[in-house]
Amino acid sequence: MQAVRIHRFGGPEVMAIEEIDRPTPAADEVVIKVFAASVNPVDAKMREGKYPVVTEKDLPYVLGRDVSGEIAAAGSDVASFLIGDEVFAFLAPEHGGYEEYVLARTDEIAAKPKSLDAVGAAAAPLAGITAWQGLFEHGALQSGQRVLVHGGAGGVGHLAIQFAKAKGAWVATTVSSSDKDFVTDLGADQVIDYKAEKFEDVIAPVDLVFDLIGGETQERSFSVVKPGGALISTLQEPDKARAKKLNLRAGRYTAQPNGAQLQEIAALIDQGKVKVVVASTFGLRHVAEAQSALKEKHIRGKVVLKVIEQQARTVIDDDTRRLRAYQIWEDEGRPDGQDLAHWYRAGDAAATEERPDYRRYSSRVAPAGSLVIKFYHSGDQIRGYVRKIADTDTDDTIFPGEEMEPEAAFKLADSHKSDSSEPVFVELVEGVEWNPAWGRLG
Repeated sequence: MQAVRIHRFGGPEVMAIEEIDRPTPAADEVVIKVFAASVNPVDAKMREGKYPVVTEKDLPYVLGRDVSGEIAAAGSDVASFLIGDEVFAFLAPEHGGYEEYVLARTDEIAAKPKSLDAVGAAAAPLAGITAWQGLFEHGALQSGQRVLVHGGAGGVGHLAIQFAKAKGAWVATTVSSSDKDFVTDLGADQVIDYKAEKFEDVIAPVDLVFDLIGGETQERSFSVVKPGGALISTLQEPDKARAKKLNLRAGRYTAQPNGAQLQEIAALIDQGKVKVVVASTFGLRHVAEAQSALKEKHIRGKVVLKVIEQQARTVIDDDTRRLRAYQIWEDEGRPDGQDLAHWYRAGDAAATEERPDYRRYSSRVAPAGSLVIKFYHSGDQIRGYVRKIADTDTDDTIFPGEEMEPEAAFKLADSHKSDSSEPVFVELVEGVEWNPAWGRLG
């Protein structure tokens, strides 16, 4: 597979596209097939050797901290995600996202927002978690409070404005004049042109300053925080002595991966309360240009790399699904010596002349005593349900069991087969596709 790696620290020229081995997950890990990866300022710091978490002993190193894609492989202990699930992730530093397949822990990932494509989803994790933790963990922002976000048009800032508004806060932000309409549309209550106005002269005291600029801007921010409030920065450590004298909390933090928080962010996105803005996209081979784009002044939103092209998921009609299901069973899934099991989908037409041995499951067709394993979507997951045909005339069933993991459903059916000579049917409902890892009937 292809990956962007560095073998030494330096400028953009140290990044190289290389062929490396595809990773294999440990028991508690997954492999994500990467459709898109976000580009962040921290990537350039890592490349330059200015980020202390990555040292020479870590070289060669794959850059990148957040991705979107789908689960390509899962470890034996992973139960919360299935192969094919679309996800997005803020990765721990030991695994880089500028590659076609990346390892991740399950606590780093979340189901991708349904309303975003792969590019939009890749833009959200690191910036979103940084904004979320700065506002709510470190800043303790509450509904009804006031927050000033410095740098509200950038990747982290544009999400911070929206998160704060979604949680019921009043929001002011400093931006350039060209970005005023942009952040107003995001919901900012007061927009301050930092070149034309001094924010400390035009804003009433706030409960929280969320500093994404640093330097002189941070120093001047002490004067606008209420006693008991907070000044939280992603950049330099604020003056703790000055904060204590003013009865303020002050601190700098580094965002940490958190799949649960990422899922909360996904929910806000799908509810229409938060939108992710992508400034530009680049191919993996244009990673140097992508990192350079971050240095442009007044960039709005995020820069994203397109890694593997995502294939469109087609909707299959009933007849195609029926024949496809049969073919999967014949070509990939039928256990040796097992001639009684058949695939079906409820409501299919009768078997065609081309497939005379295809057996449709319906009332009066499946013999009493046979089992049906039904696979269907339950929320974002695929679940199995096992039932036994009691009366062929009424399609009455017994032994219904409960909703369970696909693997557990197969084990249950397999235990039944040892005591019955009747066939076992498998139903694929609403576009569920067969995954050989679920099990076999033996």
